[in-house]
Amino acid sequence: MDVARCTADGIVYTVELFEGRGDSFVSQYRRLLACPECGGPAFYRRESTKGQAACFGARPHALKCSLGAAEGRRAGTMGPGEQESIQPIERILVDFNYGAHEEVNPDDPGQVVDPNGRGRRFTPGTGRRQSQKHRRLSTLLKNLIYSPAFRNSEQLIALPKGEYRVKELFVEFPSVSETMVGSYRGFWGMVSDAAMYPKGNESLWLNSGGRDAVSVVVDADLGEAFQKRYPIFDPEKFAGSYVLVFGELRLSQKNKLYIAVKVLDQISLLLDDQQ
Repeated sequence: MDVARCTADGIVYTVELFEGRGDSFVSQYRRLLACPECGGPAFYRRESTKGQAACFGARPHALKCSLGAAEGRRAGTMGPGEQESIQPIERILVDFNYGAHEEVNPDDPGQVVDPNGRGRRFTPGTGRRQSQKHRRLSTLLKNLIYSPAFRNSEQLIALPKGEYRVKELFVEFPSVSETMVGSYRGFWGMVSDAAMYPKGNESLWLNSGGRDAVSVVVDADLGEAFQKRYPIFDPEKFAGSYVLVFGELRLSQKNKLYIAVKVLDQISLLLDDQQ
């Protein structure tokens, strides 16, 4: 994508014009970009260490967006068949271990968990027992990105902590607030930029926006295993990816919202195809 609209000032930038505003401007406003035609969430990626040119991109575009058609089919879009699309009749069993399933109330829906800590009993209908399937985090993330019907649904999703409604469990990054601190959710959204910090004990910070926006922090102890799963050596390459992480929202002493990843099975990334 050759251009992107900055949601802060309304200007449609080319890469050259955007970079011409200086590093400080780029660092701040790269987190506030959208497709100028359809308004889909956009990103900026600096020139890579291997010489790939700086660029804009957006995902997902609206269905008939001409800029989306020009970009072509991107990695991480919904593929055909049942392996990607979650059917509305399914009760979802989350597969954190790529097939090493932990049985989570397999025969009885049990308690539906309120994200604020109040459980209530779910009473199934009188019809046929609901279909239930194990789903990987990557499949859940794709459906969250590309299916508004799924992310706003009443479907049940089973975790070791209990059962939740899909629309109550998953929170997109722009909707995260301090009122959720201490709560366990499935947090997801686009990564605007990434960095290694602090020096000497480098955790990976996947940022979703400005200083007040939430970040996902991959613990330094997971570095080797994380890099085997996602072989990216330049943090700039994470720009434009999507991430889903299960965990508890925290607030640092400097009032920074973040989710700490200490177990690799609790996180999934969908990387942009230009990587």
